[in-house]
Amino acid sequence: MNMRWWGKRSEVSSTTEDDSDSESGEDDKGVPDGPTLVTLDDGKGGVKHIKDDEGNGSQLVSNPSDGIVMNNISRQNTTESHQNTTRSQGLGDMLKQELKENRFLSVENKQSRIVSKKGHVNIGKAKISQRRRRFLSDFFNTMLDMKWRYVHLLFFIAFVGSWFGFALIWWVIFYYHGDLEEDHLPHNQEENNWTPCVVNINNFASVYLFSVETQHTIGYGGRMTTEECPEAIFIMSFQSIVGVMIQACMVGIIFSKLARPKKRASTLMFSQNAVICQRDGTNCLLFRVGNMRHTSLVEAHVRAILIQKRVTEEGEVLPYHQAELDVGTDSEGEEDEIFFIWPTTLVHKIDEESPFYNWSARDFLKKKFEMVVILEGVIEQTGNTIQARSSYLPNEVLWGYRFVNLLNFKHSEAEYKIDYTSFHATYKVEMSHLSQELKDKCDEGEEEEEEEKERECKRPSYSSHNSHSPSAHPSLGPSPTPTRGSCHIPHHLV
Repeated sequence: MNMRWWGKRSEVSSTTEDDSDSESGEDDKGVPDGPTLVTLDDGKGGVKHIKDDEGNGSQLVSNPSDGIVMNNISRQNTTESHQNTTRSQGLGDMLKQELKENRFLSVENKQSRIVSKKGHVNIGKAKISQRRRRFLSDFFNTMLDMKWRYVHLLFFIAFVGSWFGFALIWWVIFYYHGDLEEDHLPHNQEENNWTPCVVNINNFASVYLFSVETQHTIGYGGRMTTEECPEAIFIMSFQSIVGVMIQACMVGIIFSKLARPKKRASTLMFSQNAVICQRDGTNCLLFRVGNMRHTSLVEAHVRAILIQKRVTEEGEVLPYHQAELDVGTDSEGEEDEIFFIWPTTLVHKIDEESPFYNWSARDFLKKKFEMVVILEGVIEQTGNTIQARSSYLPNEVLWGYRFVNLLNFKHSEAEYKIDYTSFHATYKVEMSHLSQELKDKCDEGEEEEEEEKERECKRPSYSSHNSHSPSAHPSLGPSPTPTRGSCHIPHHLV
């Protein structure tokens, strides 16, 4: 069998797909979103796979006329440079061409993902009635969904605002009680026999410091409330309660955000490509999931959802129809729960129930779809449920490839070793480009031919001198020879 290995150490990137927290303001920039290999039209009725080191697989197309694969931007630049030889270029044209050569302008937009490679959902919501009121009514979850910088800013404003707010209230109490008059200041209180609401209050700065000490029960001992003002006793009690509530909210929200299992998803990996190969004579779609940590997930299971356009029998167009795919660890693709102690290859069997049943290698490239894969499980230490997501576009599905084995037993250390440098590595295998439906029809035709041959062999033979033989009658002639049925397959698809 002719195999081509793409999984060499120098060719396989070992960079981990860290799930950047959207709440920290990080984006997918700087991380290639495309696969190591992409599927393209070879211009001869089939498909071919090329390496895509820059992650621009969605911008690569094939020229069906000559089978040459080239980048849209390069082809556009070639055409423009040919046209510009016949006419003078202006400054704007020269700048535009320079920007295109440096890929500042894109000639063809990539197919937008619904779910990115890192699991971010590319969906925005707009025109929601009473949006702010509904979000404020669910204050706790709103705070959990906010970015860290806004949470820190909000708590900073809450603390400083409460300090200043209560300081103003205290200042009003002291002002109307007369504690801020010159004769009633601390150095004159003993001479004038004056009892203030709070001891050692000179100006607004001391009022602010007293507000901070009261709210956080610091108790330096320099300032304290007296029995002179009942309103001061009430405000002191109320501010203590407000301070405890603000601290409780801050601790609860920060702890909940830190305890969220979203960062745990960054240590779960999905293969850059999905592959299609044969298992036990049936086409199967495979993708790989891995766990970088030593701790495994409890009750881990995988789902796969195919999103594509669908037209019903009544003519209704469903632009983003979701179809659940049966995936699992066994060859039948039915057992979705996995024993997740090492990287596992998930299988979707392409049979009569599969939406890929009548898809050939060329159909996988021509059709527009997105396959979203979801890994769910329970974190063993905390008991929190975790979900990691990824997706595959048509050019990220490699026809006629298999994944490289990662697990090997190392005798020197007496343990199994997982080589994650080959996690995304695949190798090519010989495989027909026919759809599974056409293969089944060919197999059925061959079975019918064999059954017809067996029936012919079991038929009784008649002697030529027997007048009762049907073939002896001159008007009947010889018995017809059964014609061999054949499955007409285009040569380029075999």
